[in-house]
Amino acid sequence: MNQLNDPQWINAKEFLQRYLKPGERMVAPRYFKQEASKLYPYKLTHELTPDYYEWLLLHKGQLQQIDPTFLKQAVTQLNPVFANEVFVILTARSDVPALTNSVHLQPLWQQVNPSLEGGSSFGWRHTLSQPLDRLKQQLADPRIDGLTQQLNAVLDRLIQIERAIKKLNQAIQGQTAARPRPNAPLATLSLEELRSTCRASCQTAYLGDNIILCRVLGNYLVYGDTKDVGIVPHLSLNGFWEPWVTLLMMRTVKPGWYCLDVGANHGYYSVVMASQVGPAGRVIALEPNVHLVKLICKTLEVNGFNDRAKALCKAVSEKAGEVVKLVVPHGQTGHASIYGNARDSDEVMDVETVTIDQLTADWPQVNFIKIDVEGAEENVWRGMQETVRRNPNLAIVLEFGANRYANPRAFLEEIVAAGFILRYIDYDTHPKELSIERCLSDRSDSYWDLFLSRT
Repeated sequence: MNQLNDPQWINAKEFLQRYLKPGERMVAPRYFKQEASKLYPYKLTHELTPDYYEWLLLHKGQLQQIDPTFLKQAVTQLNPVFANEVFVILTARSDVPALTNSVHLQPLWQQVNPSLEGGSSFGWRHTLSQPLDRLKQQLADPRIDGLTQQLNAVLDRLIQIERAIKKLNQAIQGQTAARPRPNAPLATLSLEELRSTCRASCQTAYLGDNIILCRVLGNYLVYGDTKDVGIVPHLSLNGFWEPWVTLLMMRTVKPGWYCLDVGANHGYYSVVMASQVGPAGRVIALEPNVHLVKLICKTLEVNGFNDRAKALCKAVSEKAGEVVKLVVPHGQTGHASIYGNARDSDEVMDVETVTIDQLTADWPQVNFIKIDVEGAEENVWRGMQETVRRNPNLAIVLEFGANRYANPRAFLEEIVAAGFILRYIDYDTHPKELSIERCLSDRSDSYWDLFLSRT
């Protein structure tokens, strides 16, 4: 999408420039980040409710990236204030003129809830707004101006009552619909049950020296670096990370499996794997950041996983024994890369490379590999070809961003040529088939969580 020449994008941008206030939170595609100082990607709709944001900018062609429950709540709770052929803008602010009659809203209504007619999915305020506007025009006579003021006061009171009812419903839903099931195996929980269970049991303890201890997934402890603003805040306050990937991994990995966590970061997924493989399985957590490796080692030890898991300070690549520079952006340990250019605030460290083929040469089998290495995924793939050949039942979760690679199509074609079916992990936790064309064209400014297997 060439935004600079696209009239739909330009119109939406001009609208935001007119009404968006500094510091207001907005959910929108990343290419609107210049318009909003606090912009949140669509994937975060799986973790927070609409009342956290002041604005929601919907791209009609990207609605599948938004949590369905979040979307239904948003169109009921927020006001539609802008719509064209591509974008719809909703806001929680009452001072922005509501859009009550636009043909560009109809496709969105039908996609969100086909059973609703017209604009009813946007709540009673928008159903009543047109007749109320007509009534106000009829009451413009100064002799009955007092009645108009009374009507406005009644409408304001109804809005207050509606907000109170929403909060009450959310509290009831939190106690009933997604009631924690602490004794149920996590892999059997629904997405909402996992979130609720983890949040209900989430605890943190600051240990000093920028180290925090977090209770995650209801049962496990993870050491975190408090300077990190990527994953650690989620582990601290939610007790989980990427719940759609977490549940798929829990449902996929079996007792006795041999697994690799490539790009382990704080070791969250290493804990998930170790909890599933049991004492008969094996897990290697690979992380090039030496500070994080020390934390992972403590995490594995405190959870009693030293009998099945270990952490290595290595950068996984296509060749072993080389020394590369790891650039760690300040506060963003999850964005550390061996391909980045260092800034003054970044930390740079030397790290030795290793290949998956080298690591697994003496393993009887390799069952599962998670790869998230900020653009080095292609090199990891090339260093695991013998592992791929020897393990026909291998399953892989790989973070793929087309803009990270010199030839992303060739990379995908290599994966498919090796016999893997191209799928992505949808936000409902289920793998969905994906074409090479869509993988390259959609989410061009983001990434896919690919799930690769031969069956």
